[in-house]
Order: sequence, then structure tokens, then C-alpha cells
Amino acid sequence: MHQIKSEGGCFCGEIRFAVDGKVLGAAACHCRDCQYICGGAAAYVIVVAKPSLVILKGKPLSYESFADSGAQRIRQFCRTCGTPLFAEDASFPNVITIKVGSLDDSSFFSPDAELWTGSAPSWHATRPNVPTFAKGPVSG
Repeated sequence: MHQIKSEGGCFCGEIRFAVDGKVLGAAACHCRDCQYICGGAAAYVIVVAKPSLVILKGKPLSYESFADSGAQRIRQFCRTCGTPLFAEDASFPNVITIKVGSLDDSSFFSPDAELWTGSAPSWHATRPNVPTFAKGPVSG
């Protein structure tokens, strides 16, 4: 993986953040929860160590739920415009996912995997030569 040093934020500008660290993974998640959160298709995310992310302005709201995997998920978003920003998973307490669309520059993004493709809408194509997993990465 590569290093990232970037800033990002929400649509209305109420929340700004900086990320500086190693990208531990990059994925497109097609689970039903991500489809709801992102308005239809996959959530495109990078995974970083929690200390790599610093909120510079504002305070995101959180919504807690349980994923299909059974793990508790905490999703963070802007209270004003609703932009999805981050997600945490209780199964992986030391990392956080950042929604790629919230970064000022996402031109570097290329998914390492497509997850939960068994839930993907039939009209959403996956990328050739990118590993796909019907559920999480251990399900094959």
C-alpha cells in the first residue's frame, strides 16, 4: 500500500479532516448497509490506522448498527448535509474507513477488492482483475 497525506470534508464544509498515514486497504463494499448509506451502489473506502485521521473542523454525528457480519458498526456523517465520512467496525478497533468521495483528491483510488458482491445490484458491474468476495474477504 501507499502513503496518503490529504484533506477532505463534507459537501457543506462544516466538517474538515486530514489524513496522514499508510493506506492499509482500499475496497468497494456492496453490502446493503453501504448501498443505503451511499444512495444505491457500493461504498468506496480506504482503510487507515485511527491515529492517521484528525478532525480539523466540526464534529460528525454517529449512527450505530450491526453489519451482516454481526459486528457493531459506527458510521459518521455530517449533521448538516448528510455526507457519509467514516466508519468503524468493532471487529477491527485500530482502524477506520474513510469514504473516498469525502477526500479532496481521490484520483489515487483503486480498489484492492470488491466485498459483499452477493448483495450488489445486478446493474452494478465489478471491475475485471479485482478480487471479489460474495460476503467479507474470508468468504471467497
